[in-house]
Amino acid sequence: MSYYLAELTIIIGLLLLAAEVWLLGLSTIVLLATGCAAVLVGLLAMIGVLPETVTALFSGTGIGAGLLTLALWRPLKRLQHKERSPDNRHSDFIGLTFVLTSPLSREQLSSAKYSGVTWQLQLSANAGDIILQPGEQVKVIGVDVGRFTVEPVLSLPEGEAEN
Repeated sequence: MSYYLAELTIIIGLLLLAAEVWLLGLSTIVLLATGCAAVLVGLLAMIGVLPETVTALFSGTGIGAGLLTLALWRPLKRLQHKERSPDNRHSDFIGLTFVLTSPLSREQLSSAKYSGVTWQLQLSANAGDIILQPGEQVKVIGVDVGRFTVEPVLSLPEGEAEN
C-alpha cells in the first residue's frame, strides 16, 4: 500500500471531485479545493517533486486546499451573487395548478407540495394586492429554485364554456 500512496491520493482526489460535482452540484468549495489539491499533490509525488510519504501527501493536500480556497473564494462568491434572471418561464411546471391550503398575498407566502418537494408559492406581480384564501386555485406562471410564482385561476361563471 505504501508503494502506491501517490496513486491513492489521486484516486481520493478524483472521488472527492466526483462527489462535489455529482452529489452536491458544486455547492461547496471544501470538496472542490481538497479534491483538486489531492490530485495535484499526487501528481507531484509521482514525478518526484514531493516525497511519497503519508505526512507529505496529507500536508501538501491540506496546504494546497487552503491556497486554492483563498484563490477561488472571491471569484466563486461573485458567481453566487450574480444577478439572476426573473422567473424561468420555460419549464414543464408552467401551467400546473394548485389549491391553496393557506392564505397567499404579497406579504404572506404559501407553500404546496409537488413531486415530493415543498415549493414556496409567491404571488405574481400581475396579481396586484389581492389576498387569496385557502381553497382557491392558482396556476404556476414562473419557476425558480424552490419557488413557484403563481397567479389566481379565474373561474368562469356557471353555464359559460371555455374557448
